[in-house]
Amino acid sequence: MGEHTTVEAIVAEIGAQVKGECQWLRHSRGERLATVEVRLLELVKRLRRLILDAAAQALGTGYAGSTLPCECGATARFVSYRRRTLLTLVGELVLRRAYYWCSRCGTSQVPLDECLGLGGASQSPGIVATTLLVCALHPNAQAMNLLEELGIPHVSVKESQRIVLEAGEEVLGDRDAEARAWSQEHADPTEDVRPRVPQRLAVLMDGTTVHTDGDWHEVKVGTFYPFDEAGGALGEKGCVATFEGVEHFRRLWDTEAQRWHLARAPAVVALCDGSTWTWNTVAEYCPPHTVQLLDFYHAAKHLWKLAHAIWGEGSSRAAEWVETQKTRLLEGQLEEFFAALRRWTELERYRQAAEEQLRYFETNRARLGYAEALARGYPIGSGMVEAACKTIIGLRQKQPGMRWRRRMAEVIAHLRCIYFSDRWSRFRARWIERASRAA
Repeated sequence: MGEHTTVEAIVAEIGAQVKGECQWLRHSRGERLATVEVRLLELVKRLRRLILDAAAQALGTGYAGSTLPCECGATARFVSYRRRTLLTLVGELVLRRAYYWCSRCGTSQVPLDECLGLGGASQSPGIVATTLLVCALHPNAQAMNLLEELGIPHVSVKESQRIVLEAGEEVLGDRDAEARAWSQEHADPTEDVRPRVPQRLAVLMDGTTVHTDGDWHEVKVGTFYPFDEAGGALGEKGCVATFEGVEHFRRLWDTEAQRWHLARAPAVVALCDGSTWTWNTVAEYCPPHTVQLLDFYHAAKHLWKLAHAIWGEGSSRAAEWVETQKTRLLEGQLEEFFAALRRWTELERYRQAAEEQLRYFETNRARLGYAEALARGYPIGSGMVEAACKTIIGLRQKQPGMRWRRRMAEVIAHLRCIYFSDRWSRFRARWIERASRAA
């Protein structure tokens, strides 16, 4: 409709369009649901355009007379009306705005832009938040194709990359500021704090590598989740991840621990892969009653590594030997377990491989209490640690041929932590609210 069409005329047109479609539905016979759906979707598209036209008319132009006072002390004069197109989740909103210019200082004013808090943005906060979400879950091109298929307005692939990096830097800034406030001033986190102290809490730590800036770099991942009396996860969880080194990870991890009231949880189990940095973090930040366990999945991987060195991959003898050792670990038969490992150190051919795994298990001997843990209804791992790395990092950042800039990888990792911690709806609401306040 024309730019001078009144809001009332647009509303009348909306009513006429809906009425016409309802009349067609009333008189149509034998039409399949698929046909009805297609017609309704076309109606929705037309109504969106009309609603956007009505919104543009209702917002007005921001015209405030022929002149406006300028900060330089002179007067800015009205020059013309200028169009600006903004992408929103409803579609493209085309505004006709009054433009003022001061001849003394060369400054321009656009009152409607200032009123709406537009700045230099060409997308709404809702578009930005949606772009962050879909690009956290899928490669950018796939993400934009998904939005297209769903009929949701979206930016180009190139623009989505700019949005994710630019908005992501702001998100990372908030994350790091919160971690600094806790580590330096013991200012408790205020967002997404758990409403109750969990009775049983598992904490997991692991690392994996991603190709960033021309080489492979480690990203450290931490997960928190409450578990029931049988050791099963209760569904809630909190995640942190960073490429920025162990000290930065520990600040983020400790901040997340405050959200979960770690120090007050009656039962805490730490499941880690055996890396020194993980146990050092547990020792420094977990309460004294924390039960430390070598993640059983990683323990089994090390047994398989030795078995393959002895019998080769695909060997039934290797499988039988590994199952025997796993049973000994689960039943607390540690003397028999270590004796079975030491046996292979006595044979020159297998000594190096056997000694490597023997050192791994001896280093973690105090963390092999699986029998007691199972008796108390504690989780022992069985891949939960590895699954956290795969879910948060691997599925998005380790696809074939992927190469990342490290900062973009950091952004995506954190956005996925927000999503898989079931916090996206609250994050999105805060993002929109902050944009509204800025306006």
